[in-house]
Amino acid sequence: MRTTGGVLSVEGKAGAERVLALKIAVFLVLAATAAFFLIQVSLGAQGEDGKVTAEPRYAVGSRAYNTLRDSLQVFAALRIYRLEPVWELPLEGGASMDEEGGRLYIASAPGRVMAVEAASGAVAWSLDLGVRLSAAPTARSGVLYVGAVNHVLYALDCASGALLWYFTAQGEILARPVVSDGMVLVTADNDSVYDLQHRVYALDARNGALLWVHDSESWTPSAPAMGAQAVYLGGYGREVYALDRATGRELWSFKTSNIVFASPFLAAGKVLFASIDGRVYALDEGTGALSWSLKLPGFVWLAPSGDGIFFACSRGDTLTAVSAGEGEELWSFQGRDLLQGSIFTLDGMVCAFNRRGEAYLIEAGRLRGALSLPQGLASAPAISHNRVYASSPDGKVRAFPLPSLDGNAVREPR
Repeated sequence: MRTTGGVLSVEGKAGAERVLALKIAVFLVLAATAAFFLIQVSLGAQGEDGKVTAEPRYAVGSRAYNTLRDSLQVFAALRIYRLEPVWELPLEGGASMDEEGGRLYIASAPGRVMAVEAASGAVAWSLDLGVRLSAAPTARSGVLYVGAVNHVLYALDCASGALLWYFTAQGEILARPVVSDGMVLVTADNDSVYDLQHRVYALDARNGALLWVHDSESWTPSAPAMGAQAVYLGGYGREVYALDRATGRELWSFKTSNIVFASPFLAAGKVLFASIDGRVYALDEGTGALSWSLKLPGFVWLAPSGDGIFFACSRGDTLTAVSAGEGEELWSFQGRDLLQGSIFTLDGMVCAFNRRGEAYLIEAGRLRGALSLPQGLASAPAISHNRVYASSPDGKVRAFPLPSLDGNAVREPR
């Protein structure tokens, strides 16, 4: 492990190649806009018949100048932050992470699991499970849950890494375990090449005892959403359904326009989910009745914000803010290569990472700046305690402090 002292450098710092590239791209767009307006001025504001219109040349030129001036002012106001790591840790294979109690729990695809002090990067313990992992880890109430391709869900003690219990499913663990109020939900396939199906298991978080199981022909690689009374899940069978939390009995189901691969989530008494054809649905949490639906272009994944607003990102990389209550489109932003699971808020701005390690800073749909991770991203980062924990393509996990957007001071972790 190597620890560095730098925390943040702002726009213009030597070596910020990604930052420079971003600014050059914006400048080229502005230059093209300026050229367009200059051409219009040179044409003398001619009408379709070739005659000069009543508006004098200086008026057209003034409009072009004002537009260019305003665009340059917006460009100059962009704040580009190049983040520098406070620690880094080499790790073989792709990594997924979770954080609890000041520790970062990292699971690599080849099967290594480790606990790292989030503040310093010091390794508390490291364990090789000897089997490839198939699902991201979940840390809750001092227990780390990890799913593997050998059909086993492992429950490890967060303090020491010791095995507490394990549960063997019918097939490969498909998604990150969901833990709530002493219950662990885990989904697995049926270990078949053809006619894939899935099974939802509800386990006792204390000892891994099976509480109930639900079989479905609607295979899905995504985790369920857990409410106070029910569990909600979509799938390949073009449906979303609700299961009784206590028994696993099906309460209701809703037929969709296409496959539902992403996890649903709950907001404002509704179950929100998206099908792969770009349609977003909001169903009543208790009855499954349709509250509203919204059509967006292409494949869509969703991210909640926790304040009655959620974000939908289409295949065309258009990020749309939508009100959970009414399904109203509040604003949209055109990005590029946005990473699923990478949206968070910082000082009132929406931040969305792309695969190059840049996070757009968006305010009401308008670009205000960007964060830049110089090493890029191999997967969506973990955001916790005002830090970004990122797995990079060079085989390292790094911790980056987030800046305060009110100024240049670094906001240290709480």
